[in-house]
Amino acid sequence: MGDKYSFSLYICAKSIIMKKSILFLFLAASTVSLFSQSITVTPHEYNVNDSNTTSVVDLGTDITVQNVSANTINIRVSREVLSATPGTENYFCWVGCYLAGTSTSPDQVSFAPGHIESNKFQVHFRDNGIELASASIRYCAFNSADISDSACAIVNYAKGTVSTNTLEKVSTFSDFHPNPTSSYANLDYSILPSQTAEIVVTDMLGTVVKKKTIQNTNGIVRLDVNNTPNGLYFANIYVDGKLNAIKRLLVSK
Repeated sequence: MGDKYSFSLYICAKSIIMKKSILFLFLAASTVSLFSQSITVTPHEYNVNDSNTTSVVDLGTDITVQNVSANTINIRVSREVLSATPGTENYFCWVGCYLAGTSTSPDQVSFAPGHIESNKFQVHFRDNGIELASASIRYCAFNSADISDSACAIVNYAKGTVSTNTLEKVSTFSDFHPNPTSSYANLDYSILPSQTAEIVVTDMLGTVVKKKTIQNTNGIVRLDVNNTPNGLYFANIYVDGKLNAIKRLLVSK
């Protein structure tokens, strides 16, 4: 009787483990289509001021846009103002330059696999005569056929003697690229000199698989996933000990 009972418990436990394993594999496989990222964006300057602006009439910089997928996609761009000095204006250019009231480009550009545009996405900030002016703006590029397939970056502007250190404490972290990846994944970041940041990577079960400490104010974090099993991972980004962002990374070999 005892042997039959033990055998039944064993079969039951095996069944539960198998079901959980199948569920995990199903979820991991499903994320290939849900979280694959086709686009990367990289501002030439994350903090724009009088000394590094690319425009002679206002503060401006360019944002590099790349199609990192194996498919041809149509890309549009958008802008979201996070904070700005009252009375200032901002605008951006894609196919053409749009009025300050335009937040999403009406035009799209076809990108072949691997295609890069370094100067087409131009972003601008006008102080309109205000001596001390600043703004923090999030810019995104997205697949016209799937708006969830997107990448964003935040650009900070400072006009006059305003230092970017006096802006609202906005830390910027890009999405991982390439994503999915089989070997290495990069993440662009920008934080204030007074801030400290750490990236804690976990699997779908919450197990910590990697940790990275950010030591410089801006740069690129490179994750080595050559020995990391296939699956979906989450990079929890902490700034000054507080959770700032969560980025998804798919490892597929």
